[in-house]
Amino acid sequence: MKKVIFSAIFLLTLVNATFAQKPVWEDPEFEWPMSNDPEFNSMVKEPAYDIGKGPKILLDNGHYNFMVQWDFIKPFADLAMSDGYLTIVDSLKFTPEHLTEFDVVMIISALPFDFTTKTEVTNESTFSQEEINSLYNWVYNGGSLLVFSEHAPFDQAINPLLNRFGITSSIGTTIDTINYNKNIGRTGWIEFTIENGGLNNEHPIILGQNKEERVSKLLTFGGSALTGEGYTNLLKLFKSSENIKHSTGVGPSGKGNSQGLAGKIGKGKVVALGDSNGFTAMLFNKDDGSKQKAGMNLEEYDWKQFVLNTLHWLSKK
Repeated sequence: MKKVIFSAIFLLTLVNATFAQKPVWEDPEFEWPMSNDPEFNSMVKEPAYDIGKGPKILLDNGHYNFMVQWDFIKPFADLAMSDGYLTIVDSLKFTPEHLTEFDVVMIISALPFDFTTKTEVTNESTFSQEEINSLYNWVYNGGSLLVFSEHAPFDQAINPLLNRFGITSSIGTTIDTINYNKNIGRTGWIEFTIENGGLNNEHPIILGQNKEERVSKLLTFGGSALTGEGYTNLLKLFKSSENIKHSTGVGPSGKGNSQGLAGKIGKGKVVALGDSNGFTAMLFNKDDGSKQKAGMNLEEYDWKQFVLNTLHWLSKK
């Protein structure tokens, strides 16, 4: 029987024993318990740009970016390309010269080490101070940044970069014992709707460009909570939310009020999210042999449209 673990980046309990000094995937019997949904429809009815002629998106793969390393970013890349964007995976460090080649930089699941090799970030640095300064200056001068925190240890890894942009991520994992999907039954899967007041229906990312593009219901899949003075709170956490210790033993530290922020830095724009799963289209193996959808493929939620609206807002000058 093949060995299966559940990724701490997404949803299921992860115990300290999962983490080892060498990557778990070096075990020939190892397999991830999730995969990209082959039935996810990445087509866009009316692309924002001619195919291949739109803004260039850098998918950062230079910082042990788990979801890029293992191609779980593919559904996002397919959707973006269907909307006319160019997506480029690159492992080069952030420098002023390199960043000028792109319109949008996407940083997702970044770490200073391979995922599963350590339970927490201690004295390691995910990004050098030179990279952080280069990225900040690039945004200030007109670039657009799409950046994700997650639950531990990803929240620890991304905080120094977020801090440069005036954002702080909580450490641990965020749950809500009231505003969660009762059918799925996970308190970390928090519902944000127009009706419950979790979605900011005054921001273009939620409103879209017309009625058909309006986002009315989202579900996050675990992650962290954010705070950022001067940013618009797109996904407002409720008073019933709380930050708890993650199964790695990290946290809790801090308590944010958001799982989605949007704002401007100089001439540029920033969107920061506390959970990354909405930008995927995953299938998770369940104990009963069935599959659980998570992300843009979960049809009762509007993640696919939210992703498109986010790209449109970031790329609009």
